[in-house]
Amino acid sequence: MLEFQIEFQPRIPPSKNLVIGTLGPNATSSDYAAKHINNHLISEEFTVSTQLFDTFTDVKEALLQDKVNMALVPHAYDRINEFYMEPSFELGFIFIFPTPVYGLAKKKNKEAVFNGSRIVTHPAPLPLLTKLLPDSQDRTQIQVDLSPSTSDSAMQVMQGLADFAITNENAVKAYDLEFISIYGNIRMSWSIFQKKLAENYV
Repeated sequence: MLEFQIEFQPRIPPSKNLVIGTLGPNATSSDYAAKHINNHLISEEFTVSTQLFDTFTDVKEALLQDKVNMALVPHAYDRINEFYMEPSFELGFIFIFPTPVYGLAKKKNKEAVFNGSRIVTHPAPLPLLTKLLPDSQDRTQIQVDLSPSTSDSAMQVMQGLADFAITNENAVKAYDLEFISIYGNIRMSWSIFQKKLAENYV
C-alpha cells in the first residue's frame, strides 16, 4: 500500500476572498471539483469563490494577471504542461477526485438516430465514444466535433446544434437532457496552481 499526505496552505489575498479559476460553464467536471475544494477550504480567515472560464488558456491568463488566486486543472487536460512549465507558477496541491458519471446524452423525447447525426464532445472523454455507441453502429455515418467543455457539449444538444453529447450527469441535469448510454465516473487527478512569490521566480 502506498500512502502519502500533502498539506496545502493557500496564500490569502488582502481581500480575504480566495478565487479559484477553472473551466466552465456551470456543471463541468472542473466546476464539480472546484465545489469539492470550496467545501474543504473552510476557514474563518477567508472566503472561497469560483470563477469559470471558457478555456484553460483563459484560466492561465487570469492567474498570470492576478484575476484569480489559484487555477484548478485536471490532468486529463492535454496542455497541462503549460501550467507546470510557466515560470511564474508553482504547484500548490494535487488530489484525486472522481468526475460525475459520464455518458452519451440526447434531448428528451427525441429518437436516438445515429446515421447522419452530429456528436459533440470535449477532447478528453472522446475515447469513451466507442464504449457508448451501439456495437453495430458504423462510425463513418456520424460526424464527431470537439467542443470546449462537457457543459458546452450538453448546451449544443439542448440548443439543437448537435444530436448527441458525451457529457457528465451534472450537465445532463442542468440542460434537461437524458443519457442513452452510460460509462460511469472517472477517477481523476487534479492540480492546483498558484503564483510564485516574486523572489522565487526561476
